[in-house]
Amino acid sequence: MRKIIKILLVIFLIVFISCGKKESVKENEISLPKVMGNNQEGNFKKAVEKIKFEFPKDHGSHPEFRTEWWYFTGNLTGESGKEFGYQFTIFRTALTPDSIKRDSRFGTNQIYMGHFTISDISNNKFYYFERFSRGAAGLAGVTIEPLKVNLENYKIYETDKSDYEFPKVKISAKEENVGIELDLTPEKPIIFQGDGGLSQKSKGEGNASYYYSITRIITEGIITINNKNYKVKGYSWLDREWSTSALSEEQAGWDWFSIQLSNNTEIMYYNLRKKDGTADEFSNGCIVNRNGEKENINLNEVVLQIIDYWENDEGKKYPSGWILKIPSKKTELKIIPAIKNQELKLAIRYWEGSVKIEGIYEGMPVSGRGYVELTGYSG
Repeated sequence: MRKIIKILLVIFLIVFISCGKKESVKENEISLPKVMGNNQEGNFKKAVEKIKFEFPKDHGSHPEFRTEWWYFTGNLTGESGKEFGYQFTIFRTALTPDSIKRDSRFGTNQIYMGHFTISDISNNKFYYFERFSRGAAGLAGVTIEPLKVNLENYKIYETDKSDYEFPKVKISAKEENVGIELDLTPEKPIIFQGDGGLSQKSKGEGNASYYYSITRIITEGIITINNKNYKVKGYSWLDREWSTSALSEEQAGWDWFSIQLSNNTEIMYYNLRKKDGTADEFSNGCIVNRNGEKENINLNEVVLQIIDYWENDEGKKYPSGWILKIPSKKTELKIIPAIKNQELKLAIRYWEGSVKIEGIYEGMPVSGRGYVELTGYSG
């Protein structure tokens, strides 16, 4: 039986046997690169050609594809100057390509997983949580008009129309004494990653995803830590992606960067790593100018240098500082984690955290904030 079936069975067991447990144990860890690999069973649909995106329909779920996520990150500042980062993601995974018809209202082939983190930068503390549920009985699911994505008390829901194709939304989550309740208003339009939203990740037909982003979203609301509320504001980033297979057997993971600069420019770049440590030819990204216009960049246009490492308590090393250069743009940025330890030790183990940025863009001094995601380093 192929690896993906084993992975999905782990998710299935977590949800249906030990649901309610938020602790993660080593033997239940899932490799995100494997989940994204080309090893699926069944007749899931693949991303094989460009499509005409339809909104609001494509803000909703695509159950004919195996994997999907609604992903938000942001860097926020409190009234007293305290700095915070957050990640809030709801993942959907299909166990089979066909819906399950059962008498029980709990019957479903759709499993939802939520990841929620807060980086308390001023206090050098990182909080992370995980939640699973089935896409049935109102426990988790998606509606389109108005948009609502929920996984129990992890929620994304539309509050009003915006000036762009993605609505204003509120995102909220609460775990123990930590929570967020944030209002998000797009400041820039949707941009379609890759070739018009078709993002090829490796060789082979269908080893791709449908992928769009909003790279600057005005954000304000409340962050709660230890039952203390902090009124915050800043900017967020949205990624929407769905696929059935994306990575190849030769790929070990990725280093993904979202950068929001002080000159109202954003940069996205993902470095797909081969198992020998070299960058894959499908590494890619884009620059979004102050008017919301996108320009693609590829591996040959970017120089990414690791300048530091961080080691977790198990001796696994993650990159922990970078110089990112785009020579054609006279751009050189130093990227440093706001907190060294922003590793999520959950069913999927990876490092995802807030970063601080300084350097030059088109020859002019800039600063910035962003998020970095590192997968495939934990073994």
